[in-house]
Amino acid sequence: MRITGTSSSGKRGVARIALIAFACTLCAPGARGGDGLFTVLVKGNLTTSSQLFVNPDAADIVARAESLPLTDFFGVGAELRYRIPETNIAVGISADYIRARTTSSLNAFPRITVPVDDGYTVIPVEVTGYFIIPFSSETFGVYMGGGGGLYFGERNYRLGNTDAPSRDGKAGFGIHVLGGVSYRFFGPLEVILEMKFRDLQFDSQNAFSASPVRYNGTSINVGTNPFNSRAQTDGIVFQLALGFSF
Repeated sequence: MRITGTSSSGKRGVARIALIAFACTLCAPGARGGDGLFTVLVKGNLTTSSQLFVNPDAADIVARAESLPLTDFFGVGAELRYRIPETNIAVGISADYIRARTTSSLNAFPRITVPVDDGYTVIPVEVTGYFIIPFSSETFGVYMGGGGGLYFGERNYRLGNTDAPSRDGKAGFGIHVLGGVSYRFFGPLEVILEMKFRDLQFDSQNAFSASPVRYNGTSINVGTNPFNSRAQTDGIVFQLALGFSF
């Protein structure tokens, strides 16, 4: 009786065939061959959830976890994408402007309530790689992607009519993954709907320039020492974009 099995050369052959098939999938001509190589996008976005940690450097773990929730805030942005010829691969560089804010009040005296505006402004600058799913057509496309970015931001804090401006901040770095669909409705114009999971984080340092501050004729004592904070998103980013290819 002769016993046969899978030889090492046979295993290498199967691996070689799988590798060639994968490469062919990546390098196959995109189904949307009529597109221009460059696409400019103007977009609006909605971030569902974020947190502003007000004591990020505290020694006590409970104080360090204290945060201000910020939900459902909008932003705008622009992006330039480049599709590598004869492939299903594209790369893009984008910049957004996002401002998250919330309002509350502070009881400074028994019968005096002082409004408080808090939140942050951030400009994410991101580089993204895209893989266009091969079954996409000239009018309808599906893609996925991921990348990294730098986040330049500052906390916006106002007590009454007085701001505590940002004195020092550190740009954050994070990664993101996304998926989207596109629909070409007229010539080079297309509309894109995208869902992104973004790990956005940055630090900010603020301080009041003088104490006390005045609100409606009342003096309020505040500290002038810098205070640190940290912004971090933990929600989903939904984006709607209009693209022009050339």
